[in-house]
Amino acid sequence: MPSPRHDALIQLVKDRPELAVEILRDLKGVEMPTTPLIRVADSAFNNLPSGDLEADVVVVLGPPDEPAHAIVVEIQHDESKDPRQLARYAVALWLLLRCDVTVLVICPDRGVAAHYATPVDSGLPGYRLHPHVLVLDDIPVITDPREASAQPALSALSVKAHGMKSTAWPVYSPFAREHYGRGFKDGLALVEAEGRVEEAARLVMLVLETRGFTLPDDTRARITACTDLDRLETWIIRAVTAQTLDDLFDEAEDQRKDARTA
Repeated sequence: MPSPRHDALIQLVKDRPELAVEILRDLKGVEMPTTPLIRVADSAFNNLPSGDLEADVVVVLGPPDEPAHAIVVEIQHDESKDPRQLARYAVALWLLLRCDVTVLVICPDRGVAAHYATPVDSGLPGYRLHPHVLVLDDIPVITDPREASAQPALSALSVKAHGMKSTAWPVYSPFAREHYGRGFKDGLALVEAEGRVEEAARLVMLVLETRGFTLPDDTRARITACTDLDRLETWIIRAVTAQTLDDLFDEAEDQRKDARTA
């Protein structure tokens, strides 16, 4: 049975199909056609006489009547899928759309990724599928707002990869457990908010440590316990110029800010 993480990653690609293009182009170095026309296609396609095949997501670049490239996106958390099935997907989609096809597999860890990264012998002379495999831990942390704005889809995936690790997928965290029942899309938005909070807290500590501060356990606990994104962003700014750790926690200013927003 698909896990919440599996379903959420699929939904992320469906909501932002350009994410598949960004992963292949920017992270895997695969040349992709330049086109503003990127859409999610029907992930179930026919491979007569073998019957229907259904991938997790199919992304198509180019106009419907003349597609330029297709991407099969598979989310794999274990080694249960026969890698030859990936080759079947690629061949069947190539026959259906008559365009180049790339297979992208997203995995939580390197052990699973290695299983799917091996070239797949299709049984057809001269044809070996070389899947492109992305390990979530290999996704770069995006903290520069300009970079996040330029690559919003990849930034969203970065939040998920670094804010929620494989054993603490958002639906199991206290934050998401409390809010996920509001509905999938609302829950996903709240999960992304949790990821931004965690990343902001990490950035506060990173700036301080880069400037040579040694952070006591109580200081770390106070930073990581904060769930107010605005306050964390204020601490990031203060961390750049703070002369002491007390300068970071300006209680009087924080109280005035709370009073203004109350």
